[in-house]
Amino acid sequence: MIGKFKGKPRLVLTFFATLMGLGLIVYLVPFGEIAKTLNKLEPQRFSLALLIYGISYLLRTLRWKYYYPNTPFGKLFFTTSVNTLLNNLLPARLGEFSIFVLLNRYDKNLKETVKKILKVRLLDGFALLTLFSFAVISVNFNPLWASVIAISVYPTAVLLWNKLPLEQKFPKLKMDGIAFALSVGALFFKLFSVYLVFHFLPLDFLKFTIGFLGGEISTILPIHSLAGLGSYETAFSLALKIFTGESFKKGFEVGFLSHSFLLGGSLLLGLLSLPFLVRGKP
Repeated sequence: MIGKFKGKPRLVLTFFATLMGLGLIVYLVPFGEIAKTLNKLEPQRFSLALLIYGISYLLRTLRWKYYYPNTPFGKLFFTTSVNTLLNNLLPARLGEFSIFVLLNRYDKNLKETVKKILKVRLLDGFALLTLFSFAVISVNFNPLWASVIAISVYPTAVLLWNKLPLEQKFPKLKMDGIAFALSVGALFFKLFSVYLVFHFLPLDFLKFTIGFLGGEISTILPIHSLAGLGSYETAFSLALKIFTGESFKKGFEVGFLSHSFLLGGSLLLGLLSLPFLVRGKP
């Protein structure tokens, strides 16, 4: 019995994290107010936001194309969409493993596939840190200093990574300006698509950016709830509370709305892409 439990600790933790997340949503989210907020949505803005959200996928696909130049763009787009859907649906970070399976079809060298995935995940992290540092410093100090520090994040991160004694297990990084720019662009368009929908909420763009990126950080943690329910909103509101002083409850509500849009968008693109990916259409 103990052996069985030891084999499934992450699933158990995910189960409890999901229960806690759902409890927080029920306790903190005023569904009556949420319904009123949704009634304020403008169809034109919502459609434009979905288009911009789709552009973020196109930029992510271009980044994969940078590392898989011989693979058709369509296949990489469908792979990106389905992987995002699986990341949201599968518990205990199991969806993350789907990217290894999906990309290994285009490069049978598993070691090279792992290296490419690691590079892309690091680029995601550096892009997030770049935008996060810019938003936090802009809100608390001034945009000029924020720009200087944000610009230095990527080269500094690459330099520090290459100083680590990791040669035997992880690849050295080089300055891939194009791939990094695509990572920043994809994250920014994703952020902007959500803000465009909920622009009327009581948060300016920079403060919203801090909360949004806090929520994004939760998606890369080893343990989080199923589909990020509750954990995304908690990270969103904690980032706002810590760096801007906004109330936790207010941040949680905005995080819930933002997360709902992201889940809906990923579900739409993932389900539309799945048949094409299964049939191997380019």
